[in-house]
Amino acid sequence: MEFFPIAAIIIATFLLLIGIVGRGASMGSSQFHITLEGSIGRLPRVAILVVSIVTYMLAIFGFVYVAESKSGSGSESSPTTVVTTVDNPNSVIEVNVVSSLPDGATAEYDEITIAGVGPLVLEMDESNRDAEGLFELNSAISGIEADYVVKVVVTQPDGTEEEYHGKGTVLVEDNLSYTVIIDENNIATLE
Repeated sequence: MEFFPIAAIIIATFLLLIGIVGRGASMGSSQFHITLEGSIGRLPRVAILVVSIVTYMLAIFGFVYVAESKSGSGSESSPTTVVTTVDNPNSVIEVNVVSSLPDGATAEYDEITIAGVGPLVLEMDESNRDAEGLFELNSAISGIEADYVVKVVVTQPDGTEEEYHGKGTVLVEDNLSYTVIIDENNIATLE
């Protein structure tokens, strides 16, 4: 089908030249040869020009049809194509989480999960009273509220452990920092 528009352009150009020149013309290659001899009158020249214009229009429609069939065939022939996204190392946002050992406690162990990523583990004791960690999250979730889950285990001086849990949502954006807090209802949260 791609041959038709090209052949139509060649024929239309040859007819246009004959219609304009109005005298004998010759065109050919090693496989075929066309020769018109003598003079062509006014009426046949007008008819040849009209046929040339019609042939040009057929060639243009042929090119458009071939282009549309090529662009349309790609989407129709592969309906099972799955579009996947490749995570780019540069498409990460960083969310920082900080925790501090409460007064009177000897150790603390925190597990934090944000947007299904984690757990991020923060451990503190009397020699290291503060801890912080970093989440590297996909930048596609930047600017939205993401679910979090927090588990905190605090060790008292007598060796007893108190466990606190909490979950909720936090806004996820690059370079935001959250603090692990145990609120007045003994629920662990990120603020």
